Amino acid sequence: MTSHAKIHIRYGFTIWELLCIVFVIIILIGLLMPSLSRVRKQSKKVVCLAILRGYSVSGLMYLDDNNNDFPSGENEWLYAEESFTPEHPLGCRWHDMAMAPDGKMMANNPEYRGQMWDYLNHGKYNICPEFRSIAGSRGCESPNHLNSITINPQYSYVINSYLGSVKEGGVLKGSEVRDPKKVFFFAEENSWTLRPDHPRYPASGLDKPLSNRALDDTMLTISSTEQAQDCFATYHEPISRSYNLGGSNVVFVDGHVDRIAIEDQLNNDERGWPEGMIGNITYAWAAKTLPVGNPD
Repeated sequence: MTSHAKIHIRYGFTIWELLCIVFVIIILIGLLMPSLSRVRKQSKKVVCLAILRGYSVSGLMYLDDNNNDFPSGENEWLYAEESFTPEHPLGCRWHDMAMAPDGKMMANNPEYRGQMWDYLNHGKYNICPEFRSIAGSRGCESPNHLNSITINPQYSYVINSYLGSVKEGGVLKGSEVRDPKKVFFFAEENSWTLRPDHPRYPASGLDKPLSNRALDDTMLTISSTEQAQDCFATYHEPISRSYNLGGSNVVFVDGHVDRIAIEDQLNNDERGWPEGMIGNITYAWAAKTLPVGNPD
């Protein structure tokens, strides 16, 4: 008589085996997360620098096509003055979705387009991805901000207000710039002010404001006096995770891209500047004739 052994075939996993697999996956994710975070940050940095290099090319092309004249720094290089209306004020322009580069307002109103609009691919590449996430949470400090306009960042790059300007320290032509490799063309700006008495984001280490105006137009206006106006951004590669202690990506008139750290804004080794006028003003002042005397 032949006996047949019973063969037991098991399908699937036991609950303990599944738990072990899940546990291993969790460990692997924990090991990979820091690397993935670094990769994301690095990719944002690469994109931001690439956009600024595009700005460099666009700016030089504009100069070449326009008799070496700079675009107007008075808010017209990106958006024309006709676009600033009570419903869409200048102070909200950087986060006004209605005025998005690919939106109907800009498509249906060609008179709204600034002098460099076509050079910048119709304004489609105007924002650093890192700024988008930071500004969305920090909001808008412009005194002209309308609460009815949702904060949806549209641009983060601003032009040097001393370019295309007849004010003291300003120039109209590229040939008039005192040192193209030291004078910035385009830079970035915080959506919040940088001052020690800021109610939400106090800037430790400052004894006076570095800026008393946040991003509220398309220019970066650095004052030559003790009265602060705008300052460069400080959210790139922040120290101790403080967005007040990082830097700004900047493209200079000669076309090269660099980074200006917070310590560069506070102090600078430039020689020949009047006492009290070192710091970020040395990156902005475009004229070959430097200011005279102490601004105090």
